[in-house]
Amino acid sequence: MIDNIQIGDFTFATLLDGVFPCGPELIQAAASTEGEQLFLGAGLPPIGPSPEPINAFVLKRGNRLWLIDAGCGRQLGPDFGKTHAALEALGYKAEDVEAIVLTHLHEDHIGGLLTDDGAAAFPNARIIVVSEELAFWTDPTSPAKNPDEAQAKFDVVQSALKPYEGKIESVPADSAIEPGVRFVALFGHSPGHCGVLIEGGGQKLLMWGDIAHSTLLQLAYPHWSIVFDFDEGMAATTRRKLLAQLAKEDTLIAGSHVRGIGRIRSKEDGYVLQLIEPGIA
Repeated sequence: MIDNIQIGDFTFATLLDGVFPCGPELIQAAASTEGEQLFLGAGLPPIGPSPEPINAFVLKRGNRLWLIDAGCGRQLGPDFGKTHAALEALGYKAEDVEAIVLTHLHEDHIGGLLTDDGAAAFPNARIIVVSEELAFWTDPTSPAKNPDEAQAKFDVVQSALKPYEGKIESVPADSAIEPGVRFVALFGHSPGHCGVLIEGGGQKLLMWGDIAHSTLLQLAYPHWSIVFDFDEGMAATTRRKLLAQLAKEDTLIAGSHVRGIGRIRSKEDGYVLQLIEPGIA
């Protein structure tokens, strides 16, 4: 299994922020015979949970250093917030980061934008986010219109973005960010949830954000949703369509909650992730 790869002139590398337990309390359909079979087949207890990563990513070309998402910082407790240490382990400093591309604005993707005292953790970075996502989370009328979304989530967005005022760029979904990098609209998990497609040297890699929180469960049963989905039906439809498309392509995938980098392939009525190994692309 590898966690970094060259895509043309781009270096793409995973930054592990932490690991969370994913079981039937999060993916409720896994409280079933099918779920038990998947957990047992992976050597886990019949009700799980499966340990799943929270990742951010480095995207580097030449002397330009970007991040895709920023990890959760301390939003989920003391066992998380390891993105900065992972970045330093690769030889980079927070001050080196020029831009941060955000797939969406949930706390495990933006909490790492802040230091422990609430300042900008990446002082020289600008923020790039999809317009539809930014509009939802910053609209003062959204909390009242969406009572199922906790007020705390809106508060986290406000706090995370405040130190970057004047450096936030919003673009429509499916927009090019710069040559070789573009957003891909994958709505459902959040109102403006997107993946990031990187192209170069005849290769493609899609960092698909939160299309799946558990590859163990949601590739076998793409219609299984997680409780964090803003629109479960749309999220499931988006996941099924994307997996069907990727199974026919040579596009590499990485994800916020995916271990390694690989390709999607069909398996029985679902899909499987075929990880690539060192030296094999």
